[in-house]
Amino acid sequence: FLVFHSFGGGTGSGFTTLLLERLSGDYGKKSKLEFAIYPSPQVSTAIVEPYNSVLTSHTTLEHSACAFMVDNDAIYDICRSNLDIERPTNTNLNRLIAQAVSSITASLR
Repeated sequence: FLVFHSFGGGTGSGFTTLLLERLSGDYGKKSKLEFAIYPSPQVSTAIVEPYNSVLTSHTTLEHSACAFMVDNDAIYDICRSNLDIERPTNTNLNRLIAQAVSSITASLR
């Protein structure tokens, strides 16, 4: 299973926690690869993002075979400094993450 979610948001952290627990119970021996976006303190949209991240981190350690953490700030900085995009949009960030995921999962296909 490939699971994509955010660590900071309520749905991304809470629902995914429940989903991973259920997948572990129902499909215990199947691999669960997790791609998680770690929230940025500078671009925080909710006051509870650090709290959600701590709780989700605990479940991630228990229920996924491998977790790939993507830092929002780092992706933003890569787009600005290495790709020369002055004001990266969500589309730019998502495309960069998609290319990284594609490279990581190439051997599984």
